Amino acid sequence: MSTQRDSSNLGRIAIGGLIALVLSFPLLASQPASGSLAAGSTAAVTFTGSAVGGTSPDAENTCVEGVNCDTFLLTIGGTAADWNGKNVKVSLSWLLPATDYDLYIHKTNATGPVVASSAQGTNTNEAAEINVAQSGTGTYAVHVVYFVALADQFQGRAEVVTAAADNPPPPSTMTPPVYANFAAPSTLGQGAGEPTIGVNWATGNAMFIAGLETLRVSFDDAAGTASWADRSGLTTSITTFDPILFTDPHTNRTFVSQLLPAKVSLMAFSDDDGETWTPSQGSGINAGVDHQTIGGGPFKPGVLLRGPLTSYPNAVYYASQDIGLAEVALSRDGGQTFDVAVPMWNLTQCNGLHGHLKVAPDGTVYVPNKNCGGQQAVAVSEDNGLTWAIRHVPGSTAGDTDPSVGIGSDGTVYFGFVNTDGTARAAVSHDRGLSWSTPQNVGYTQGVQNAVFAAVTAGDADRAAFFFVGTNKGGAGGLGTDMTFDGTWYGYVAATHDGGASWLTVNATPNDPIQRGVICTQGTTCPSGTRNLLDFNDLQLDAKGRPVAAFADGCVSADCRAGVDRSGPNGTPDGKVDSYDNDGTDVATIIRQSHGRTLFAAYDAPNAPSALYGIPTKSNVTLKWADNSSNETGFVVERSLSNTSGFAAVGNAGTNQFVDNSVARKTTYYYRVKAVNANGASTYSNVTRAYVK
Repeated sequence: MSTQRDSSNLGRIAIGGLIALVLSFPLLASQPASGSLAAGSTAAVTFTGSAVGGTSPDAENTCVEGVNCDTFLLTIGGTAADWNGKNVKVSLSWLLPATDYDLYIHKTNATGPVVASSAQGTNTNEAAEINVAQSGTGTYAVHVVYFVALADQFQGRAEVVTAAADNPPPPSTMTPPVYANFAAPSTLGQGAGEPTIGVNWATGNAMFIAGLETLRVSFDDAAGTASWADRSGLTTSITTFDPILFTDPHTNRTFVSQLLPAKVSLMAFSDDDGETWTPSQGSGINAGVDHQTIGGGPFKPGVLLRGPLTSYPNAVYYASQDIGLAEVALSRDGGQTFDVAVPMWNLTQCNGLHGHLKVAPDGTVYVPNKNCGGQQAVAVSEDNGLTWAIRHVPGSTAGDTDPSVGIGSDGTVYFGFVNTDGTARAAVSHDRGLSWSTPQNVGYTQGVQNAVFAAVTAGDADRAAFFFVGTNKGGAGGLGTDMTFDGTWYGYVAATHDGGASWLTVNATPNDPIQRGVICTQGTTCPSGTRNLLDFNDLQLDAKGRPVAAFADGCVSADCRAGVDRSGPNGTPDGKVDSYDNDGTDVATIIRQSHGRTLFAAYDAPNAPSALYGIPTKSNVTLKWADNSSNETGFVVERSLSNTSGFAAVGNAGTNQFVDNSVARKTTYYYRVKAVNANGASTYSNVTRAYVK
């Protein structure tokens, strides 16, 4: 399985075994051993590592103080209120990219709860911010783990920085969409950590990979139900390192891959929703060992020798990472064979782990990354994957889990990510990532303080959706190892219908938490049962522009859903609902929009009429109203003798006027109007009163 930093442990441990270099630093804590900052401090506190070095493949679980980890004690003064709008940024830097240090910041001492961390893999820096207003003042232990230490040593720095602005989106006037949830039956999808999903636009079926199972899901909109079936092929059900699935919505071909640690992708594809499978070469020569992704879309026209070889019209890409380096390979024959893999970036540019590859309508290819020199970014190719440019998102900071991109019909790029401070943010680019809008905090209106697993999709140029898992509980412990963290996590979907100017965010799993306690992203240091959801979720569209999300549900029992305090550190209730009370499951589950405006305007129900008024005479009532849609096919006029109930249709209108001739004298009538088209009906207009004399 993929791990946000530690499935690359295999490669990192191998490096450590090969170099086996031990430094001759004295067995002391960092130098100096302590320092302090106040909210008004303008100078940074600096410190240098002094442990012996070597390797610590299990990080904080096994490292020995003074040998392969050391500690700097940082005292943060004042009151929490003094730190409103300010954070403390702790950073490490070193010279050699093959060296790897990990950073964990604990409250009080090295065994206290983790409030911030950075373990990004091989690079030359790590950084994390302490939200002092949330975590409080006092002593913090900056714990540095020598994951793989060469003939090098880190330099540490702690400084006061301005906290990222909330930047909440402007209020949206859109009617909130409604989402339905569909869980796999008890016989399927019970090991669905880090799922991916695809939708066949011709059949309407969703293809969902859950561990070793490839599942086909069909929906009955009239009944509001879903049917799950196992459609695993021999190649797709072999135990491997990473499962991944992609359905090209334009060709409706589904690709499934399982990754062997020996840099071998076991791939197959299906053109009939998993009834039959065709084996594939799987990946390009020299592809990576971990965290694979598959994507596809149109070829970029005019690129010499990089077009289709067969009748299959679209490009297929396979990307994976090699510790720090990440590579991608192109298939020009529909995924049957792949060219030699080429680098997207190297370990001096970006962290190795990346999000899911997406292809724009014009053939531009995007691969998002959570840490490229301290900012989130996209790698962009405009020549069918041959060369790549790194394009940073200003205003972002490095995250713990993969960011995601969605691409609109005109190439508008929507970038969803979780910032260092745990907030879910979205930015928009209209020039292939060369410039970006200011990132907006899309969880702000729902009070989300910690988020994880960004997944983005887009439809029309101005429409996109952003799925993430979030909690109203603050503090960095939500993604750490603090078993007493008592967050309750739900699935949220933010949608924009105006190009990202505003976002409307709804809780898409109300009254049904996805997780209680911690969603740990710290790899092998995670306590048992806290990393059940693994590393990512997925979000795609169906043919009508309805968002369809895949996630693993870690809280499925009645007690967990209700928030019953069942256990604690000693096996008995501890007075709070936290990680001890989570089920630790990973059940395949789908969120699918059931009502409301989708991401394709062609499938919009009309807008509601407004400004309805009546002109009564002794024999009729003439009704007029404002038509606020361009896609309605007519209007339904309803009448009642009460202004609150009893409305019934009295007639239909083709324009924004109707004459009601079936009236009685000396009677008061109440009217309302709705617009209709093939996609449904609008909400109602205002109610107007008319008295027939």
